[in-house]
Amino acid sequence: MPTARLRIGFVACVHPFYDLPPVARQRQDAIEELRSAGCEVIAPGIPRTAADAVEIAARLRDSAIDVVLLFFCTWVAEEITLTLAGELRDVPLLIWALPYLEKDIPMPSPISGLVASGSNIRRSGKRFVWLVGQVTPGQVRQVVCAARAGKVAGSLRRARFGMVGAACPGMLDVAVDEGDIEKVLGAQAIHLGLDALLEAAQAASPAEAAAAAQRLIAETGGTRDLSEQALAENLRLYFGIRELVRRNHLDAYCVRCWPELRNLHKITPCVAHALMSRDGIPNTCEVDLPALITTFILNRLAGAPAFNFDITAYLAGQGAIQFAHCGAAAPSLAGDPKRVLLRVHMRTGTGATVEFPFQEGTATLAKLLRPRDGKWRLFVARCQVIESGDGVRGSVATVRPEPTAAAFLDTMMREAVEHHVALVYGDWTRELAHFCEFTGVEYFS
Repeated sequence: MPTARLRIGFVACVHPFYDLPPVARQRQDAIEELRSAGCEVIAPGIPRTAADAVEIAARLRDSAIDVVLLFFCTWVAEEITLTLAGELRDVPLLIWALPYLEKDIPMPSPISGLVASGSNIRRSGKRFVWLVGQVTPGQVRQVVCAARAGKVAGSLRRARFGMVGAACPGMLDVAVDEGDIEKVLGAQAIHLGLDALLEAAQAASPAEAAAAAQRLIAETGGTRDLSEQALAENLRLYFGIRELVRRNHLDAYCVRCWPELRNLHKITPCVAHALMSRDGIPNTCEVDLPALITTFILNRLAGAPAFNFDITAYLAGQGAIQFAHCGAAAPSLAGDPKRVLLRVHMRTGTGATVEFPFQEGTATLAKLLRPRDGKWRLFVARCQVIESGDGVRGSVATVRPEPTAAAFLDTMMREAVEHHVALVYGDWTRELAHFCEFTGVEYFS
C-alpha cells in the first residue's frame, strides 16, 4: 500500500536583530537532510516580522502541508512564532531546536527561543511536539518520525468513519460519545443503515462478483468447505461496501455483521473487509468506533493493513496471548498467500471468511480507550508475533507482548482496556507517543 510523501512546511526561526552566517548553513543543511529522508519540503523565507509570518502561513496553507516545522536557530522574537502558530492553528506543529548555534558563543541561544516560544504557544492552547538536536541523519529520522505522527493526527481531524448499523447485541464496551470524539480528535461518525448496504450489494454485478471470486481463489490457497458460487455471492458485499465508501466519502468503516447478516441473510462481510483493507480502506467488525479509529491510525502510520481482533486466549505455557477474529484480515498479513484459506464461518457454517495464521515478526498492538474521568487514552504495546500453527480457524495472531503476556493482561484489566485490540506490523510505539502529544490523548503501555 503506497503512502504519500510527507509535506513539511519548514520555517527557520531567528531573532530579526541577528543576521548570522551559521544560520543560513544550518537551515540549508536541515532542508537537504529532510529531502534526503524522502520528505517534500516547502521552505519559504525567514520571517522577520509578524506580517511576514502571516504571509508565510498563508503560503504554507495553500501548499497543503501535512505539518509545519519551526526550526529554531537562535533566540526568537516571540510575536513571530506565536503568529505562525496561530495562523496555522489547525496544522500539526513540530518544533526542532538546535542545541546551540555556536557552542563557544552562547548568545543568541536557540534553546532560549524554544523555551520562551514553547511556553506561550502552549498557553495559547496549541499543542506541539518538540525535539532538540544537531542536523544529522539520526536527528532527522526522529524529526520525520514525529512529522509522520503529526500527519496522522491531522488526517484524523478530517476523517469520516462509516457506521453501518448499530452495535452488536451485548457489546456495551463499544458505546462512546461521538460528539466527544469529534471535539477531541476531529473524527466524524457517519451513520448508515444495514438496508443501505444490502441494497448496494444487491445492485452489484453478479458477473463482476464471480470474476472477483475467481481471482481471489487463484491468489490464495483456495477454498475449503465453500463453493465458488457462495464466495461470489458474499463478494457482492465487497462491491456494495465499496460503493457506500465512495458515495459517502468515507475514510474507514465498520459494519454490524451479526446477527442479521450472518444469521438471517446467511452472508458475512468478512471477505469484503479483507479486500477493502487490501485496497487501503481500514475497517473493523461489530461497530466499534474507538477500535475503528485505532485501526485507521495504525494503517496510516504504517502505510499497510492493520487488523482489529478479540483477545481470545491466554497461553501461559508459551508466554503468549492469542488474538483472533472470524476471518476478515487482509491476505497480505499471512506472509505466504497460499496459507490463506477461503472458508465458511467457523461456528455458523454461513457466509465466507478469509482465514490464516498471521506471519511472524515485530508488531504493535494498540487500542484507543473510551474516556475515564473525561480523559482519552491510548494503550500501546510492542510485541512479537509467533507461529500459531496450521489448522487454526479465523484470522489468528499469537503474540508475545512486552514486557510479558501476564503483565499485558494485567494492564488490560487494571486500566479498563476494552476487548477489541488492533495490530499492525512494525514498531510504531514512538510515533504513537508523538501522536498523543499532538492530540492530547494520554499514552500508556
